[in-house]
Parts: sequence; C-alpha cells; structure tokens
Amino acid sequence: MRRLDVATAEKQRQALKMRSVGYEYERIAADLGYADKSGAWRAVKAACDRAVIEPAREQRMIMADRLDILLQRTLRAVLEGDLDQVVNVLRVEKRRAELFGLDAPRGFEISGPGGEPIQTDVGEILRERIAALRERAATPLPELPPVASNGSANGSENGSENGSEGEPGDWGAMGWL
Repeated sequence: MRRLDVATAEKQRQALKMRSVGYEYERIAADLGYADKSGAWRAVKAACDRAVIEPAREQRMIMADRLDILLQRTLRAVLEGDLDQVVNVLRVEKRRAELFGLDAPRGFEISGPGGEPIQTDVGEILRERIAALRERAATPLPELPPVASNGSANGSENGSENGSEGEPGDWGAMGWL
C-alpha cells in the first residue's frame, strides 16, 4: 500500500469538499491542478475511501457529550438570571430524550362526536358479509342425485337405490363432506 503524503491528502480532502458542495469534476480538476476530470474523480474517491464512519453508538456518545456541554452552559445562564435561556434548556433536554428514547410512546384514541365510536362503511360491509355467511351456513344443502359410475340410470352398482351406504341426501356418507 502506497504511503500518502500530507499535501496529497489535503488536496484530496479539498476535492471532496468541492464535490460535496456541488462542483463538477472538470472544475475541481482545473482548480486543484489535476490533469483531467478522471484525476479529480479518483481524488474524491480516495478521500471517501479513507473516511472513517463512526458507528451509531460512538456518534450517540459524542452527541450526548455535546448536549451535556450545551446544557451546562444554558443552565448556568439561567441560574445567573438569564431566563431567556430556559427555552434552550428545554430544547437540549428534548433532544437528549429523543436521542436516548426516553419519552414514552404516545397513544391516540379517535372518537366521534360525544365520545361515540366512529362508524365506517368497512365495519358495515364486514357485518353484512358475516350475516350472509351465517345465513348460507344455516341453509341446508340441496339434495342431489348420486353420481352414476357404471352408466346405469339410478347409479347403483350393488343394487341399492342410491348407490351409497347412506340415505339419500346423506352427504357425509357419500364422502362429499
């Protein structure tokens, strides 16, 4: 791995900074002395590859330290009589609670006028479908003639009238249910 000198690292950092604010690679190359836009692109890529992204845990710790410093300063100002800083104390505390998930989740209950439940057409549609299913389940199944397996008119192979072990209309005995 090639060792990077300070001047090259600084030039790559500048290229990355220029790109992050919207400069095109041609402009970066011209301003920083790269031969062409591909040199500027490689410089930006190298700077990105070297960047260290801190894990969320470390970032949270750093933010907590910053919030502690802000809280100390604003509280000191409040204690010295600057009551305008109370708003900032509350903002810092709110941000800290968000950062660490200290606030309890909020529950919401929606009701109609007078606290009555809200009626929707979805509920009515479901009730109608359930009623139709109950009605259909309470209606007896129609009686069908047995299926002829040998081509005879009554479907009997063994001489019985309905061609099955059960009574006519006995769906369970026919193996249909």
